[in-house]
Amino acid sequence: MRIRTHLAAAAALLALAVRITPAVAQERVFLRPEPGTPVVAVQVLVGVGPVDEAPAQAGISYLAARSVVEPVRGTLDSLGAHLDVDQQKDAIAFTLTAAPDNWAEASRVLMLSLFRDPVDSTATVRQRAAIVRELAAREASPADALERERAKAVYGADHPWGRPAVGTATSVRAIRVSQVDAYLRRNFTPERSVVAVVGPIDEGEARDALAGHMPAGELVTDTVPPPAPADAPVEAEYNAITTWVSATWRFGPESDVEALRMLAQLALDRVSFGPSRRSVYNSRAEVVRYAAGGELRLTLVVPPGEAEQWATQLREAVNGYANEALPAAVFQERLRRFRGERLLQLDLPEQRAAAMARSALLGDRGATLVDFTRLNPERLQAAARELERPIVVFLGPARSQGDGG
Repeated sequence: MRIRTHLAAAAALLALAVRITPAVAQERVFLRPEPGTPVVAVQVLVGVGPVDEAPAQAGISYLAARSVVEPVRGTLDSLGAHLDVDQQKDAIAFTLTAAPDNWAEASRVLMLSLFRDPVDSTATVRQRAAIVRELAAREASPADALERERAKAVYGADHPWGRPAVGTATSVRAIRVSQVDAYLRRNFTPERSVVAVVGPIDEGEARDALAGHMPAGELVTDTVPPPAPADAPVEAEYNAITTWVSATWRFGPESDVEALRMLAQLALDRVSFGPSRRSVYNSRAEVVRYAAGGELRLTLVVPPGEAEQWATQLREAVNGYANEALPAAVFQERLRRFRGERLLQLDLPEQRAAAMARSALLGDRGATLVDFTRLNPERLQAAARELERPIVVFLGPARSQGDGG
């Protein structure tokens, strides 16, 4: 459900820079009342993922997540609610959108399925078959192939985050129902979860609706093993007429994430398609946050013979902002654009709920949505200077073939 009105969206966006106050005595529940928003968005973020999985059971978190909610989808549909399930590296996001009159009941149904209902064997078998089909189809996608190679290069093939967060067709096919049941009971708990609610809610009523499912207490989190990144560019052969070039900079938990988001956008502008860059077929920038820090990723799709050149351009696009601070007038013009794009990324209530939940999972007691009001040239330059050598991955035809011999 992606309902919005221009007035409601505008009113919500104007208030994004305000910090959210967590519900009293519920350290893992975060509420954001928005009277003008037409729906209520709820995200339950359960801190479970590949770190909790045995290598032979890669993907069991995602299988458990989809299996445990399948029996209640009919009930949610009858309430006019919509549920999405998204497996991330360090957590599973259950995002619920519902009308203001039904969100509390829909949330109750979701919470019971996650934390109290036993696993349904028929649903598990059905979801296992569905996921195997989906993963088999995705093996032919260059975007998925790049993500698999990038994860191995950034974290190491033996690191839990070096394998696909949703597993592989082979690993999921081998998971038994009894293993899913045991995994669910051991890992899907309120203590490992945070909840964010955005929309036209009454705070007192919302606290009462969630209190029985999210008892007070500190968040329980995983310890992530240190990565073993590749010490040289990685070349992965893929049958295609173009080459994907990915550069990833890892950053620590204390890094200035909002400045890094602006840096990613500015760096992408320097390498994206334009009058002097007609051979760039596609480009993307992304900043992702995890408990141990995060990643700034820049990706280009270019002709195979130009891949090395564009890898250098990616490095220089970031290094340029480390070498010299932008003049104040130029910075303010770039900041206005960044603010506009950042707000558009949060124009839906479910996007705001997801941002709040992610901040809360990482220990932000205010569940901050945005932090661009205090950005300045010095913060941008400092963020760029903290980044070290990027991890570069090439995905495409063999270099000799792409270079014409």
